[in-house]
Parts: sequence; structure tokens; C-alpha cells
Amino acid sequence: MSGTRLPEKPVSMNMKNVLQPSYTKEFFMKTVNKIAFMLVILQLTLMLDVVSAEETHKRESCRVCGMYIDRYQKSAAELVLKDGTMEHTCGVACMLREVEDAGGLSAFKSVKVHDWVSGELVDAQTATYVLGSEVIPDMVPNYIAFAKREEAEAFAAKQGGEVIDFNIAYDDVSPVGTTAPFRIRTAVTPGKGNFSAGMVYGYTEKDDLKIGSNGVDPNSFIHGNVAQPRAPKEMQVQQQALTLNYSPTDNLALFMNVPWFEKRMSVLTQATPGRFGETVDNTNGIGDISLEGRYNLWRSTRWDKFASILLGTSLPTGQFNAARDATTGLISQAPGLQLGKGTATFTGGLLYSQRWKDFWLHTTALYNVSPENSDKFAFGDVASAGLALHYTPNYNLMVGIEMDASYSEKNQDRGNKIGNSGGTVTNLAFVSDYRFLNALGGNFKLRGSIGLPIYEDLNSQKARNARGQFEQVQLGNGFFGNLSVIWTFRAAPDY
Repeated sequence: MSGTRLPEKPVSMNMKNVLQPSYTKEFFMKTVNKIAFMLVILQLTLMLDVVSAEETHKRESCRVCGMYIDRYQKSAAELVLKDGTMEHTCGVACMLREVEDAGGLSAFKSVKVHDWVSGELVDAQTATYVLGSEVIPDMVPNYIAFAKREEAEAFAAKQGGEVIDFNIAYDDVSPVGTTAPFRIRTAVTPGKGNFSAGMVYGYTEKDDLKIGSNGVDPNSFIHGNVAQPRAPKEMQVQQQALTLNYSPTDNLALFMNVPWFEKRMSVLTQATPGRFGETVDNTNGIGDISLEGRYNLWRSTRWDKFASILLGTSLPTGQFNAARDATTGLISQAPGLQLGKGTATFTGGLLYSQRWKDFWLHTTALYNVSPENSDKFAFGDVASAGLALHYTPNYNLMVGIEMDASYSEKNQDRGNKIGNSGGTVTNLAFVSDYRFLNALGGNFKLRGSIGLPIYEDLNSQKARNARGQFEQVQLGNGFFGNLSVIWTFRAAPDY
């Protein structure tokens, strides 16, 4: 962690939102470099398209999800186009998605599926299917094909699930087995062996003072009160992260996030009445690593309703700067500039997801507990809730809107609540992801979001000094966004 404090300089009423030129240029260049880094990652990923094309001649992969067909011989489907071109999918779910995307069975010369019992290819339209059993041979939902209805019924009696025909399966299947929200969680757990890894770049900016729900310009605020010694002006946070997801069982999904932060805060100061300046503090380094587990408590047979429990923790890998001001005895570094909380935190809550054909709804209700760290400082506990509505027009694209709200308790320093901390925030975000490449036995997605707080009610507190009464406040408003590249793969189960 490093800190830089720039010399004070005069700030006039007309210099609203003007940053120090040297630091602004440096921070701008860092931002450009991070975006360039993401573009390089994207370019390298796109180069895998060549590898994927070469793999096609050696090892065929599912057109929909990218998984290698030779790993899914028991569930694979065969599609023959009108021109005689033959394609394969890893299973029935991907076959149904490809048929739907093409406009129906009439777009194909033939569509066949493997009978689960004999392994022989049979006509997809005359086959019988079991949906929602305990067996997940390929993708979700887990349709399993049978040549004979009585064998499908015997399988369902033993493994569970609903026996249906092709028309029901075709009408019910969604373009995407599930979608992944951004700032909230999904209750859907993928099949055993599912793995994904991602590189994420995020940016957050706060550029207005919030006194309750009222926004105030920082320059006007400090110029309007001769007793005001300082006021935060702007907060910028860049985050790069490595994310990993793994499902050791069909009902359990594990998640890890390893973040790296670059944080910057500018503060307006008034050393003496009428004499204004500006300081800038910055810090960078690894943040607290977060670990989460989602356990599916219940799901419907049709794979369209899910309820799960989430338990998580954060490890104190990010540095907490415990240096205290010699005069006040308080922690000198603002909570927003801390790289970590200095202690493990704990999260728990409930998740619910539901599908209506091309639409997915995800909802969450979580509570995060932050115990006091060894420096007698405790970040406020946070209660949060959120919902996401996603639309999937085809198996490559998702667009959606998400809203999350949180209430944060006040931070505490040596048992005393800090008045200008905590409050209520509601955010709105527009999100999308695009599956742009199948390679390496899986698929790559480009994910992005952009949003802003639509309601804030942040705490502040009044204080006094020799010049009179002033107010300690928090930053709010601004915007946030992120961009990520995710690779997803599933190890074939042994059935």
C-alpha cells in the first residue's frame, strides 16, 4: 500500500470537479492501461478461435456450449441440415436450443438422439424424455432420451423426474439453462464438475456529497461554511479480479474472488477561513479474498424454480491501515481507502430464481457481519436485497436490468459509532453477456454492466471547532461499471 499527499493549492468557487493536472494524467493513464489490459485478454481469447477451428477437425465440440462430443456419447444428439451437413450437440437440451434457434425441425433433414438404454440413435420427435431426474448427463435442464416410453417410466420411478414427449420438451426449453447476475447471486447450481474462470475489470466513481438523501456539490459545500475544515470531493476505485467457480456436486457451487484495488480520494481543505486547498490520497494492493458456497435446497422438476442458501466469508488478505491521527486518536485513513477490513467477515442468506421461457428472475436476501478487528475498528454490518430480470433471445446473448438495495450500520472505532458512515443505497444497473467463442471444451463469454445509485440516504454528523459548527459527510452519486471475460467448462460425469 502506498499513499501520496499533494501540496495544498488554492481552490476557487469556479474550479468545480477540477483535479490536479499531474495526478489526473497519471490516473487517466492507469485507467487506459487497465482497459488496454482487458482488450489484450480479449484479443488473446479471440485468437483461440483459430485453435478452436483446428480442434474441430480433430475433436468435435457442441455448437451450443462448446463441450467435446466424445465425452458425451451416451447423451449426444445428431442434427443433419438440409444440405447434408451433420452437427452434434452434447445432449438433448443443447439439441432443443439449436432446433429452436433454427426455427424448428423443418430446418433439418433429420434430428436424432441417443437412447439412454441401448445407445442407439432414434428420431428425436418420436423419443420419450425424462426431465428433472437425479441424473445430469450433460447440460441443464437434464433431458434424457428413451426409445421406449416404458423404459423412460422405469427410469423416472428410480431416479425421479417427469416423463414428457418431444413437443412438451421443445415448448418448455429455454435458450439458456440459467443466467448469471452481476451484483447479486443466482439460486441455480449447475451440474457436478462445472468450472469457470474469469478476469474482471471494474470501475466505481463517487463525485457528490450526500447529507441524508440530499446531494451537495463539494466545492459549494466547503466554500459555504467558514468552519468546515475539509470535505471529500471525489472517490475513484479501479478493481481487477480473478474469479473462480466450481461445483463439486450437483447441488453445491463454490465461488472465489481474488481482487486487486487501486483507490484514489481527493479532499478539499480549508486551513484558515477563505484559504482553500486540495489533497489526494491513493492506495493500491490486494483486497480481501471472498469465498462463497451456494447449496440448492429445492428445485422444480422442470428446472424453472430454484431455492438455495448462501454462506460466505472474506479472508483478511487486504491491508487495513491502522495508523491513528496524533491529535484525535482516530484511524487516519478513510474507510473507503482501506484495502481490507482487517478481519474475516461472514455472509448468509437466501436465493431464489425462476424462469419463464426466455426470461430469468433472480432474487437475493443477504446479511453480512463484520466483527471488530484487532485495531478495535469494525465496519458496519450490511443487510442487502436484490433482483435481476434477464432476457435471453438466443443461446448466445443475455440482456437485463438489475436492482440492489443495502442498509449499512455505522462503522465503530473503539466501540464508538462513527456518525458519517452507513446508510441506505439503492442501485440500478443494465447488464449483458455474449457467448462469443467455443474453445477448449467450453465457451467464452464477454460480460459487462453499467449502473448508478438511484436513491441514497447516507449518514452525516455535526461537529464544532474554534470557528463554529461544521458537518462531517460522505460521498455518493457517481456511477459504476465492469467488464469481464469468463471461460466455462464442465467435466463429463461418469454415467
